[in-house]
Amino acid sequence: MQSDVRAVLQYVPSFQGKTFVLVLNAARMTQLALAEALLDLIALQQVGVKLVLISTGNGEVEISHLLTDGELKWQATQCDVTEVAAILDRGQLALIESPGLPFLGDEIVSFAGELRAFKLITLIPKPSEGGSAISREEAQNWCGAEAELFHRAAEVCASGIPRVHLLDESHQGVLMAELFSNEGVGVMVYADDYLSVRPIGADDISELLAMVGRSMRDAHLVPRSYEEIENSLEDFQVLTVDGNVVGCVALHPCKEPRCAEVACLYVKQNHGGLGYGNLLVEAAEKRASELGIPWVFALSTRAVEYFTSSLGYHACALEMIPAARQERLRASGRASLVVRKVLE
Repeated sequence: MQSDVRAVLQYVPSFQGKTFVLVLNAARMTQLALAEALLDLIALQQVGVKLVLISTGNGEVEISHLLTDGELKWQATQCDVTEVAAILDRGQLALIESPGLPFLGDEIVSFAGELRAFKLITLIPKPSEGGSAISREEAQNWCGAEAELFHRAAEVCASGIPRVHLLDESHQGVLMAELFSNEGVGVMVYADDYLSVRPIGADDISELLAMVGRSMRDAHLVPRSYEEIENSLEDFQVLTVDGNVVGCVALHPCKEPRCAEVACLYVKQNHGGLGYGNLLVEAAEKRASELGIPWVFALSTRAVEYFTSSLGYHACALEMIPAARQERLRASGRASLVVRKVLE
């Protein structure tokens, strides 16, 4: 429960004052799923999100009853940007009845763009299988059964709306599950910096230590103090998802021989299997190339297969790495193996 609350709270500051446009077909949704969606809207309104609800079906009477029963502040209106903006500024949800309107059609997209919506959220009849979050470029080049849908979502992002969500309308509580977690339960196509690897800042050190603390205690990562990281900030990079630090990596350059160690590679457990480890190692390798370093190495007890099978590293003799690193490894008593990669 504590982690669930923390996951929700981290989004509150970034959502406050933002405009979300939700498009659904109330006539097509089950009563329970619709009720759950409107309960989620109550929570969003309470944390300061500006909400526009567009129903493209014929269930608007049911929606108005549920909004009233849920004690939401709302007002029915039309697709008039000036009028809707005034409603939102009063802290009310704007309910728009537009039966038959395509959910990612030009009228809705243009309207959301004029409102400067941060998210255009669409509830669709079946779950999409595109993954949890994909960039606009990936969506634009998508192949397969859902290519047309993803291509359209990419066009919407290109028009100026940072994020488009494609959610299964039958999934109860889908809005909270999607919006208040890094992983989500649907597909988000994004055009902003949702996922990025960046240099660590001084403000990130405490979070990094908390994140990797367990692995350090279990001897899976080399123990590091706050001061050690602070004194070598230029060596560290962090991976952020929606502004939240979920992984890290360090690149420690060595002078003799000229090489660098890829170290402190870590991704939070609930973000495993998404390719984030690859992104972090690639970022470290890119940094090494920028520094003119010809090859990199890593020491590991558990991730040797990962480095060799997924990242193009090869096992090598301990004697190949710098003598100072060999001595520290022997002194630590850790039975690590060495893997190496020559950079192009």
